Amino acid sequence: MINEYGFTEARNDFSRVFNSVYNELKPAIIKRNRDQEILMVRKDLLRAYLTPVEFKVEVYREEDGSITLSMDALEIAVNAPDMDRAVEELVKELKDYTTEYLERSMLFLNSPNRKPHFPYILRLMLCDSDEEIKSLFRLSHAS
Repeated sequence: MINEYGFTEARNDFSRVFNSVYNELKPAIIKRNRDQEILMVRKDLLRAYLTPVEFKVEVYREEDGSITLSMDALEIAVNAPDMDRAVEELVKELKDYTTEYLERSMLFLNSPNRKPHFPYILRLMLCDSDEEIKSLFRLSHAS
């Protein structure tokens, strides 16, 4: 069973709650009022929980020699003269989309076609560098 704390209890004894989440690896729910709940969990564990979120990227070589990368799960595609620049463009687009998603989260989380993007957004938010974002890509060459 997950540890649950009332908001006041968690605030008054935050050090104990934090230590339980961090040192004992026990996620915790913090409740305020009847319907407001948040989850506290270690960052490294959240990354691990999100491992099944796959960043499948289709690679297309265009007739003009350029490269198109398409990530259907997020409906994002980029085109660039070569693979390195295409990967850089995809990273930029993902970062921009993450920013937009967070700025408009109420809209996106209530939109049936955008709500499923949230695990991807959350995983991207946890990345510390462009290199880490690139490491998520699972490239597949289209036929």
